[in-house]
Formats: sequence, structure tokens, C-alpha cells
Amino acid sequence: MKSLFSEGVSRIGLGTWQLGMRGWGSGYDESTLTEALRIGIKNGLNFIDTAELYGNGTSEMLIGKAIEGMKREDIKIATKLAGFNATARRVKKRLSGSLKRLGVDYVDLYQVHWEPSIYTNMRELFRELERLENEGLIKHIGVSNFSRESIQLGNESMKEAKIESNQIKFNLIERPSEDLMDFMRKEEIKVIAWSPLAQGFLTGKYSKDRRPSGYVRRANRLFSTASFEKYEPLLTKLREVAERRKATPSQVALSYESYLGVLPIPGFRNAEQVKEIVGASTLSLTKEDVEDINATLEKCGVIRTSGSFYPRLLPNFIAMLGALFI
Repeated sequence: MKSLFSEGVSRIGLGTWQLGMRGWGSGYDESTLTEALRIGIKNGLNFIDTAELYGNGTSEMLIGKAIEGMKREDIKIATKLAGFNATARRVKKRLSGSLKRLGVDYVDLYQVHWEPSIYTNMRELFRELERLENEGLIKHIGVSNFSRESIQLGNESMKEAKIESNQIKFNLIERPSEDLMDFMRKEEIKVIAWSPLAQGFLTGKYSKDRRPSGYVRRANRLFSTASFEKYEPLLTKLREVAERRKATPSQVALSYESYLGVLPIPGFRNAEQVKEIVGASTLSLTKEDVEDINATLEKCGVIRTSGSFYPRLLPNFIAMLGALFI
């Protein structure tokens, strides 16, 4: 079977963490979000990422409403199985719930949201995922926030199927280790970038004197005074490139990541932001633009993040309790 990412997936997708989730601040109206999503799909952003965890299924349900009446084959839907549900015994029931909320018969990409606890039999989990792929309920298998070792274990557990993607935090400033990136390039595992705009830090809309609302971003260390001072040269460079390319800093950042072969999935608040993302999908930076940004990044430095997400020594019920507050 061909890889999902050879089947006409848009250069940039849409992330829907904010659909139904608390903690992002005000201005996230459901009808506005679903209409914005429809506008994005109609303008070529055909990769839509969600998860059963987002709003306890609300995000999936709103996507289902947004795609009503659209041709299913024109949309690539990716959803995620929460790590605390990632067992061979639970996976089909959880997938069935996602399919029902989305109003579809299959998902194009089914991802394990984070590495399950060490008390989970990962080999059995991935064998069950392969069985569900053979059944046609899943077209492709992916993971999210996985380490190199866990990806290798997942692939070794399956006979013919292959993990095709790893969704990890990736943006101009925050990136996983070079070891993980080299491994994924070698194995042809697509990087799907969550937080590609660093939760808005790279948009130029915020500064040390203008901080974002919502506890999700207030808790992010990037929005500290020290970070704004450290990365001011990069923010200035993005504005400079944007000005000469008749674009916005957000569009430049997203196009840069796409240039690197990464699939960014930015979130959005309204139709105007989706239209800006559509513009980013048609913006092609020159080699000089990229080298200019790279030179500035070398001076500012990048933050290396862990490919994993959840401490695997903790039992699943701890993650379940934590999910009640997001």
C-alpha cells in the first residue's frame, strides 16, 4: 500500500486541538470554528488532525458536522487514540467511537497519541492496529510523541503494516533530537508538526508586554520575558522575510517548515486565520530566504525537546485523571 503522504496530502494541514478544549482563552466559538474548517477544506487544506481526547470527543464531533456533504475521498482525516486507551483490548471500541463522532466509515490515519505506560503490551497493540487496517477501518497507522525505540518496537510487531508518521512538537525554535529526526528520515516516517507556530509565539502578535490569554499558553516558557528577548532577532527576521515576500510572519514560519519536509498542522480561531494558513500553503520560500532564517536561528539557538510525552512509568489512570482538566 502506498504511503498516505504520497496520496495528495496538502503541504499544510489543520490542527483542531482547540475545538472543544478548555484553556485556550476566549474567542473559540463552535460555529465559527466549524465554518472556518469548511473554508480551509474547500481551499485545499485537506489534512485534518484531531483526537478522541480533544474536548472528550467534541473536536471529532464538530469535524463531523463540518464535513457533512463533502466528498469523503477529498479529505484526509487523522485522529488519535489516547495513550491510556492504547491497549489491544480497547482500541477497536475507541476507534468505533471516533468513527461515529466523525460520521465516517474509516480514518485515513490512526495515531497512538503518546507512548503507553510500560504496563501495556505494545506488541499486541500494534498487531491489533494492523488487524484494524486490514479490516479497512484504518487506512494508515501513525504515532504521536513517540521515541525511536517505541517506533522500532511498533514496526517489529507488525507483519506488513508500517508506522508512517510521528506527530511531535516541531517549529523553528522547538525541535526533537537530531538522532530522532535522522532515524525518521532514514525510515521515511513523516514528521507531523504540532505547535508549528509555537502556540502563537512565532506569529509576531505577542511580546513581553503583550502576553496571550488562556492557561495553556501562559504556562509555556516561551512566553517569558527572557524568551522574547532571546528570540527577538528571529521574530525580526520573520517580519523582514514576510515583508519582502508580501506575506505574514506566520506564513513564512509555516512555509519554512514545509520546505524542510515537515507537515505543519497549525490551529486556528476563525476564518481569517484559516485564510492566512491557506496563503502559507501556496507560499514558496527561496533558498536565500531559508538560508537567511537558518543563519538567524544559529545565533539564537533551538530548544531540543523530547520525542516522548508521557512518563511511561506512571500507570494509565494518572493520565486519565489529568485529561479531566484539559
